[in-house]
Amino acid sequence: MFHFQTIETGLNRLNKTLERLMPILTPLGVLVGLILGFRVSWMKPSVTFLFAFLTFSGALGISSSSFLRVIKKPRNLLVFFLGTNIIMPVIAWALASLFFGSNPAVVTGYVLLLSIPTAVSGYIWSAIYKGDGALSLTLILVSTIFAPLVTPFTISFLTQSSVSLDSTSMMISLLKMVVIPSLLGISLNSATKGGVTVHLAPALKPIAKIALFFIIVINTSLVSERLLADASWSYLPIALLCAFLAASGYPISYTLGKLAKIPHEQNISITFATSMRNISAALVLSIQFFPAQTALPVIFGIVFQQTICAFMGHFLFGQKILSPDTLRSKPCKRSQPLKNQ
Repeated sequence: MFHFQTIETGLNRLNKTLERLMPILTPLGVLVGLILGFRVSWMKPSVTFLFAFLTFSGALGISSSSFLRVIKKPRNLLVFFLGTNIIMPVIAWALASLFFGSNPAVVTGYVLLLSIPTAVSGYIWSAIYKGDGALSLTLILVSTIFAPLVTPFTISFLTQSSVSLDSTSMMISLLKMVVIPSLLGISLNSATKGGVTVHLAPALKPIAKIALFFIIVINTSLVSERLLADASWSYLPIALLCAFLAASGYPISYTLGKLAKIPHEQNISITFATSMRNISAALVLSIQFFPAQTALPVIFGIVFQQTICAFMGHFLFGQKILSPDTLRSKPCKRSQPLKNQ
């Protein structure tokens, strides 16, 4: 028992350290992948398993009961779907086509970036600003379940035939990496009546963050040679548009919620869920199914997402109500999901 408690304490400390480093850790993964290149690209087969583990760990904090409570209020889900799956992908496609129309792969990268399901880390930010936790978790679940259908359809519809897209393979990949692990995590949470959140989920958190780092490193390494060979000042406008799209999602989704008269607490959750994307999944897909330059907007999205989220959260919702340390120490029946891209 003593040794178990010692290990658990050590893992909790490691998780706290990694959480503080997340805004640095994810861009660092991009840099390491670019530098190492072919030296680590042989690890590509491990990415699907690493990502499935990442998703499973986050899903341990989602209960089926919270989903059933929220599903009875479809207005919230409709506003979320409108912002996440229609407005933001269309804006990304329109602006990318305007500025980078001569490069279909880059345009597709932006559409992929904004059509991928919401990020689990949106739950953490929503909780910091006192959003509706049950709604945040349900939005993650709904977005994840429908991703194998919505993401390929959105890309195909908006980009038409500008790039070759194997929709069936993409759906299968999303099922393996996102849907099945999520359902397993939720089922385990429900079967144990939240018992897995006491020891198992907290113990897996730091391991999952390390897995995320390796996912970013490995996938970036696969396109490093091509991206570095073509590197030029032309990358700057791609990065700037990524930053703009990442920031614009917050006022757009928040305004949608206000227009729909969504209560403030629930609108906070919708805002973070709409604006944050599971970019690590987008990176995996961009490497597997698209030309190398498709990964450019996704890589810049990884660099900007957490930093812009911190700024826009403060801008829209004021001072943090709960600090991350307070949130971690606050007792609850279920553990918080992983903070990931």
